Amino acid sequence: MDFHVLTHLDGSYGLIVRFSVTMSIRTLFHFCILLFFIFLSYQIYQITQVSRSSKSYDTEKMPVHVLILSSWRSGSSFMGQIFNHHPDVFYLFEPGHPVWKRFGSLGVGANLLHYPVRDLIRSLFTCDVTPLQQYVFGNGCYISSMSFFAESRALCSPPSCSRPMLPEGYNRTICYQYCRNSTFENMAKTCDTYNHRVMKTVRILDFSVLRPLFWDPALDLRIIHLVRDPRAIASSRRYFSLSADDKVVLKEHDKTINAPVLAKICKAQANINRMAKAEGHHLDGRYMLLRHEDLSREPIVNVRKIFQFSGLKMTTNFESWIYNITHIDESDRIFIPFSKQSSKVIQKWRKTMDFNKVKEIEEYCKEAMDLFGYLPVSSEGDQKNMNIDFVL
Repeated sequence: MDFHVLTHLDGSYGLIVRFSVTMSIRTLFHFCILLFFIFLSYQIYQITQVSRSSKSYDTEKMPVHVLILSSWRSGSSFMGQIFNHHPDVFYLFEPGHPVWKRFGSLGVGANLLHYPVRDLIRSLFTCDVTPLQQYVFGNGCYISSMSFFAESRALCSPPSCSRPMLPEGYNRTICYQYCRNSTFENMAKTCDTYNHRVMKTVRILDFSVLRPLFWDPALDLRIIHLVRDPRAIASSRRYFSLSADDKVVLKEHDKTINAPVLAKICKAQANINRMAKAEGHHLDGRYMLLRHEDLSREPIVNVRKIFQFSGLKMTTNFESWIYNITHIDESDRIFIPFSKQSSKVIQKWRKTMDFNKVKEIEEYCKEAMDLFGYLPVSSEGDQKNMNIDFVL
């Protein structure tokens, strides 16, 4: 969009220059006055629209918009799927992914991509899918143009998908087979039937970018900031290829060996929390900090807190489901590939990571660890001693 605007402005400038050569100064003056009034009329129109929007949302029941804000390998997909399985939630997985995929390969860094990702999230919260259609690859007609459409239960059931939900519940494999030709128009209609709309993203590393959304009259925005022990993140990252995303994160930032991508991520998560706290009472009831470790150790207690924050009801059946999917055996993959005994998973790094690597992570993530209550390891023996807890 910005490039089109620049082109338009460049063209207008060339037009003015030509006018100054071929026409009188008075004519040029009148032409500039005309441009000014066109611009003024547009601004008045915008103000009028915002005013109308504010009035309409004051009288109607406002949908609740929840954004799970996190970083890679921090458990955000796990939390997202908990929301996704609630019958009252329209959930989307990583809406910013197509933005990064399209522009990240062109060398655009995270700082610039924050803004189109934020604007896309804003549009999707209001069920406007047209911007998303411009970013996805393909013809932009079918939801299969999104890499992760099958991660959304709502997109795998009517009215988005004509195939009825199976008796055993949501199944992403069946969804991918039978719902891929559902249109974006159906997606928008489906979204509009839900009063709770939830998205998760790891692609916004600056809280200030989100500030305008809190003042948007069309949104009731609530942010759940999910963090995780950086040592556990580093351990998990070893098994996943994140090189493309890492290049985008580091594009305009530290590129030296002494400042790896995890250092940038740790700094960003600490800054997000500090900036949210600095907002004071303006964000009362609209920002929630949660550690992945707390969710894993006491899933039912913390899901209750999450749902209360989000305005959702916790039923007895849903509570039983939460217990089951956080206590199943590692070989059972019916929920999500990384669903297993969650209380054991959070300790895995202590048995698998080299002690020197652990100390290196602690050094460049010290600020975030101190802020979020993660204690440093004093010796290799303490690291392996499972009776010692490094999470306050």
